[in-house]
Amino acid sequence: MNNAMQYGTAGSGNPKSPLDAQVLVKLKRMLLFTHDDEQYLLMAGDILLAHTEDILDNWYDYILKNNYLAYYFTRGGAPDLDYLQTLRPQFRQWLIDLCTRQEGNTWWQFEERIAAQLQLKPVADMDLAALPLEYLRYMSTFIYPVAEAGRPYLSQHGHPVAEVERMQQAWFKAISFSVLLWVYPDGSSPSF
Repeated sequence: MNNAMQYGTAGSGNPKSPLDAQVLVKLKRMLLFTHDDEQYLLMAGDILLAHTEDILDNWYDYILKNNYLAYYFTRGGAPDLDYLQTLRPQFRQWLIDLCTRQEGNTWWQFEERIAAQLQLKPVADMDLAALPLEYLRYMSTFIYPVAEAGRPYLSQHGHPVAEVERMQQAWFKAISFSVLLWVYPDGSSPSF
């Protein structure tokens, strides 16, 4: 089990990123993440922030019901509910930041810290359990459950169907972008 996201947020102890602004822009363009998506993500955030705990409940429920996803949160062959509860404040903060972020140093340092923890790179004051590198291959499988956990709330606030769909797409792209940043290879690790 990995203690990813268990320790704080941005700070001077963060590792140096292999990504620069040009690469970030290129990755967003490859995801078709546009300025309009940024606006729809903020609209989605206005709705989703009020439902953060419900989204986390739905997400945890989905993960625990799926043996393949639950595997990454187990200890001794059973889901480690204490561990999941320890992660909950960090997942909550990530959801909030995802919907309200102003792309800048603070947001980017938080994303870098998550990536470093997941990839077991040195981060100041961290005591991480080993996570086999091949687990990062499966990180993208968490995108859909997280995105779907927010979907029901977007349609409950009287927005036209087309607008709800644009908010859902922006939310999905933002989650995909975060996960892509977390697993982006820095060139020093073997291929996974």
